[in-house]
Amino acid sequence: MKTKAYKNYDEELFTEVLDNGLTVNLLPKAGYHKTYAVFTTNFGSLDNQIKVDGQTVTIPAGTAHFLEHKMFEKEDYDAFDLFSKNGADANAFTSYSRTSYLFSTTVNLKENLNNLLDFVQRPYFSAKSVAKEQGIIGQEIKMYNDDPDWQSYMGILKNLFPNHAMSQDIAGSVDSISEITPEVLYQIHELAYRPSNMNLFVVGGFDVQEVLDWLKDNQNKKHFEKKVVELSNNQNDNLQSDGADIIREALQVGMVQRPKVMIGLRGLKPLPAKGIARLKYIMELDLALYLLLSSSSQSYLELYDKGILDDTFGYELNAERDIYYLTISGDTNNPDDFKQKIEQVLKNGVDQLKDQAPEFELAQKEMIGRSITKMNSIEAIANSFEGEWYGNSTVFDEADLYQTIKFEDVQKAFADFISGNVISTFQTNSRGDQK
Repeated sequence: MKTKAYKNYDEELFTEVLDNGLTVNLLPKAGYHKTYAVFTTNFGSLDNQIKVDGQTVTIPAGTAHFLEHKMFEKEDYDAFDLFSKNGADANAFTSYSRTSYLFSTTVNLKENLNNLLDFVQRPYFSAKSVAKEQGIIGQEIKMYNDDPDWQSYMGILKNLFPNHAMSQDIAGSVDSISEITPEVLYQIHELAYRPSNMNLFVVGGFDVQEVLDWLKDNQNKKHFEKKVVELSNNQNDNLQSDGADIIREALQVGMVQRPKVMIGLRGLKPLPAKGIARLKYIMELDLALYLLLSSSSQSYLELYDKGILDDTFGYELNAERDIYYLTISGDTNNPDDFKQKIEQVLKNGVDQLKDQAPEFELAQKEMIGRSITKMNSIEAIANSFEGEWYGNSTVFDEADLYQTIKFEDVQKAFADFISGNVISTFQTNSRGDQK
């Protein structure tokens, strides 16, 4: 078993790869009665192909999300009910790059861990239940289609990632989920839910060796076929490195009171290789954006005073495996001014950052404080674990990394991001204002 000590925070992470390939991370918290566990597969909506033993299997859009919904239902019981019976709260979520199943509890930890591993690793699908779920998820998709905020977000993703899995809803479409059958689910589960493609993170009040023994006993009772499997996205090659494929502007009409504007930029330059360096770059870029766009930034305050933006304004930097992108959004009565001024902030950002050394020091301290605050939440500790893509880092690594970032690093990260980039906009107008 490998150990990683975080002496500054009096914490220690224990990691072991079991014989079947499952990576187990255990972080005991002295004095805690509650335990939180997250069981994650490196399989999300981005994965539209699996190559197995040299053969390619095509995956219908929305399969990862569909699997997540169906995993809890078994032939003779419901996993949610079993968690509840054992005093645990359970849930699950699907992102572009992963699917996670989780629970929190203060009692019956062994029983709940076994339930988590068993219901995820022992699937049950029937034609009747799949057909029922297609109706449920179909209604969910239609509901989101009527949500102007979600449609604005999907609109900017379609601009930034045309002909790519990132432009598709995580839930898929009504047409794509109609292709999902029990046979498809069993096949994809066998390939994507292999122990070697998964990790378990447990944090809270427990004895490390005792929990590890429970997990080994559970896994040793199961058999998994050994196959050469590679998750892949056959559309990655469609992304042009110079951004020439990006749609610069799109407009739709929707049920909105005021125009909604989404501004997006796709990261064109490759991220650093998997590991801590990748996480550090994302943190540097995020700090730069904080200095330029946060509610305490000079740009925000000036544009707020002029009425160009208001409290609906927000931005987010997202990273999914090798993909990263920025979205900026807001409701406004002056969409042309909004777009012009935000684009101006971005294009002048390199020069604007030069004079913000004092603001950087304050922002750096705030980010360190945020990381330390997350350390008090066992949910935040486990959910922020991104595995090998970010060097198996935790919130404790994050806090230490923030302290190593220099102002020059932040300036360079933004300069690399904005240089030669393409700014895209997606606007939603009310039906009475279709100009």
